[in-house]
Amino acid sequence: MCGITGIVDFVNDPSEQILERMTRALTHRGPDAGGLCKFRDCAMGHRRLSIIDLTESANQPMFSDDGFIAIVFNGEIYNFKELRKLLEFQGENFRTRSDTEVLLRLYINMKERMLSRLNGMFSVAIWDDKEKRLFLARDRVGKKPLYYSSHGKRISFSSELSSLIEDPDVPRSIDRQAMSEYFLYDFIPAPHTIFTSVKKLPAGHMAIFDRSGIRVSRYWTPPVPETGLNYQTCKTALLDILSDSTDKRLVADVPLGAFLSGGIDSTLITALMSKSARSRVRTFSISFPGTTHDESQWSRLAAESIGSDHTEHRVDFDIENLFTKIVRHFGEPFGDSSAIPTWRLCRETRKSVTVALSGDGGDELFGGYERYLARRLQNIYDCLPKTLREKMIEPLVVKTRATTNYYGFSLTKKLKLFIEASARMRADPLALTPQTYTREEVNLLTGFSYDPGLDPAVAQAEQWLGLDTVTRMMFTDIQTYLAEDILTKVDRMSMAHALEVRSPFLDHRMVEFACRLPLSFKIKGGTTKLILRDVAQGWVPTAILKRSKQGFQVPLGEWFKNSLKHWAEQRLFDYDTGLLNKNSIEKIWRDHQNGRSDNTAKIWLILFFNEWKAQFA
Repeated sequence: MCGITGIVDFVNDPSEQILERMTRALTHRGPDAGGLCKFRDCAMGHRRLSIIDLTESANQPMFSDDGFIAIVFNGEIYNFKELRKLLEFQGENFRTRSDTEVLLRLYINMKERMLSRLNGMFSVAIWDDKEKRLFLARDRVGKKPLYYSSHGKRISFSSELSSLIEDPDVPRSIDRQAMSEYFLYDFIPAPHTIFTSVKKLPAGHMAIFDRSGIRVSRYWTPPVPETGLNYQTCKTALLDILSDSTDKRLVADVPLGAFLSGGIDSTLITALMSKSARSRVRTFSISFPGTTHDESQWSRLAAESIGSDHTEHRVDFDIENLFTKIVRHFGEPFGDSSAIPTWRLCRETRKSVTVALSGDGGDELFGGYERYLARRLQNIYDCLPKTLREKMIEPLVVKTRATTNYYGFSLTKKLKLFIEASARMRADPLALTPQTYTREEVNLLTGFSYDPGLDPAVAQAEQWLGLDTVTRMMFTDIQTYLAEDILTKVDRMSMAHALEVRSPFLDHRMVEFACRLPLSFKIKGGTTKLILRDVAQGWVPTAILKRSKQGFQVPLGEWFKNSLKHWAEQRLFDYDTGLLNKNSIEKIWRDHQNGRSDNTAKIWLILFFNEWKAQFA
């Protein structure tokens, strides 16, 4: 795993000093080597985390034989050996064993058509000095990030926003629409970023930049569900694809292990991994005993069943010291507080291995979230008389005192979330992405009128209007929540510790297969992940198959009432960004303290935004 940077300027000579600063800011992503290249109109930089072909010959930037084409690449191409054989058959001779050289030679032969041949996670930049053309691309589901800022005949790009803004030509004007989206969703959906002048290249997209400007286009879209599929045949195919995608992710010239939370997804991946590994698989988890958020008993059960060499880290989160580091590594507002345990898990795992497999993607692909079940219930609930809903049921639920326990163990919290989501989707059927603040609360907090017509998450939901309501939600999640929350979190927190994380569920063959399955194969009655649970039998302990999903969270809500109360108050009320309404913040804090609402997520979003503003804007 690596970090990439670059500047193309057709008017002024790209500054090597600026590029050096941008590239140096990505050292944490690639501590093993760094390099720069310079053409008349283009300069590109790279930081390398060595995974395959550890020799210097595989360092980047890498050049074509004639020296006119250069590549910088972040990620892994899992089918690079097969692609290499194909190219060798066509007469290509290779200098290295790396997947980077395969990418370079594939581009020379196929240009952007090569994207359809790639199985992997990547963000890539290729400069052709003869054609004066920059090619950028991001993998199908958005495992690897790519930011860019383009105006006129100049573009700069980087793997992280904090690196990109080392370029003084990138303005730091805050995008108020993107800021509103952050408070809605906990993340900013692509192509938006917190800065007006900066864009994220969306998952499954490519871009061409030349003297005529930039052209962004989609090269991949998830396929829609099919009819007439046989359940038993699909079970067999699912296991075959997942086994192969897991095997492909075991190729590395460095130590390799797996995250093991004790959920279905990570346990199944680790079991498949153990089947193919030459030695006992090393697995890693963290625990926070004494809270409703602790999953350690399940990870231990999974490890015992698989026979892995398991390491469990009992952690006492030092939020005060950790917080500023986490904000710095995201580079823009990011409100998913599960970044905290992810940071700790990645840090501890990196002490033993350089690559770790994960179960990311299983919930979005196979209907694992309880909100998918809730969406079905909402269809029934919405048929109740409006008076019954608004005059009796909803006021009763709203008045119920809130708990800070994990929502999976709190009926009160589930009911509150259900009522809120139902009201939101009645008002706007395209508001499918989970929201922390309502649109009205965002407008009050920011003083800015959020525009749903400019919201990329709403546009994604609109794309899937032809699907049933639950499938529409799942497809929207794949292109918003998965790409810009889950995968962003894992990328930043793993790269902060130079750890590569690989996700077999997100092999594009697995994603496309899962998308083609009808909803009835995924959700039946109150059972989520139906086909995946069936496939996992014999691989995963029965107790784990029957357990409810549990999120990867820490008990911040309770800490805000005791151990972190003074720390949070100081950062809420002494950090005046000039962008947030103090009266709104005071009410959010007061309601949390007196138990009227569990405002943990809302408070965390404000804390993160204030710290980000202090560091970057």
